[in-house]
Amino acid sequence: MSTPAIGAAPSAVLRAALQLYPERYRRERGEELVEVFADTTAEGGRLDAARELAGLAVYGLRMRLGLTGATAAGRLLALVAPMLAGAAAGATLVAWATTTYRIDNWLAWEDPYKVYFASFCRPVAAVLLAVAALLGRWTAVRASALALGVVGAYDLVSALRDSSFDLWWSGYIGMASLPFVLAALLLVAAPTDLLPRPAWRRAGLVLASGAVGGLLVGAQSWDDTRFPLDLPWFVLMLLVPLVLTFAGLRGRVAPMAVGVTVLVLTGPGCLFNIWRESGGVSRLLPVAAPTVALLVLAAVAVRRFGRREGAGAVRGVV
Repeated sequence: MSTPAIGAAPSAVLRAALQLYPERYRRERGEELVEVFADTTAEGGRLDAARELAGLAVYGLRMRLGLTGATAAGRLLALVAPMLAGAAAGATLVAWATTTYRIDNWLAWEDPYKVYFASFCRPVAAVLLAVAALLGRWTAVRASALALGVVGAYDLVSALRDSSFDLWWSGYIGMASLPFVLAALLLVAAPTDLLPRPAWRRAGLVLASGAVGGLLVGAQSWDDTRFPLDLPWFVLMLLVPLVLTFAGLRGRVAPMAVGVTVLVLTGPGCLFNIWRESGGVSRLLPVAAPTVALLVLAAVAVRRFGRREGAGAVRGVV
């Protein structure tokens, strides 16, 4: 299979992009991909060729990961996207609103520009995320979510570095930042062709998810070292959405989407708080091991008895 040059760049770049596709698909459609690429870039410049090459590579990676509109995982992520966008925006705004009293203190002894960025980057990105989700502007949704994810990843890396990988402090920062890192990754991974168009029903879903996201972050109290909830509540907030994901084993994707969305927001915080209130891993294992075993048995039972009801429809997810 011959590959054309990309402007002044060697055709090896195109071959590298084609390597991202599954081998069978590349064998059957490789020549067609090369011809289409050559036709679409024949009259364009280097920027157009680079854009087409990026699109070709991204779609190949989606196919390799099973995240296209034709897969069950892709359909699940498209269903999760509006809920996750609204929930992430609501969680961010509630967490920020409960800590605004710190801004004046920071401005008194920190670099103002750094404080302004740290204080207002999240709420601005969250507002843009909510508005973009309401309008169905998914490129803007992804950009806003990525901004929140990058800030969250930066906070976590800084906590790991500054605390010399202290588990308590890293977990404390991680439970507040990891949900936004995960949300950004899932929103970027959702297939564009299946993402919903603007509609009143979808807008209502985004708003309701924002309210739920705010309630969840308030219940977990990410910025409060006292953690007002008791251990059983954190276990419940972890197990309920996890059990909801079992619905996917019976071909019911909507409950699974709700479970995935809630797990993204509650999972890191609940895991940290369960570890914290249990007194460490050594005290947690005797309870966690049988719980995990029961969940695995429940998943196997649901999959086995639900196979006739369409479990194969979400085979790509699980």
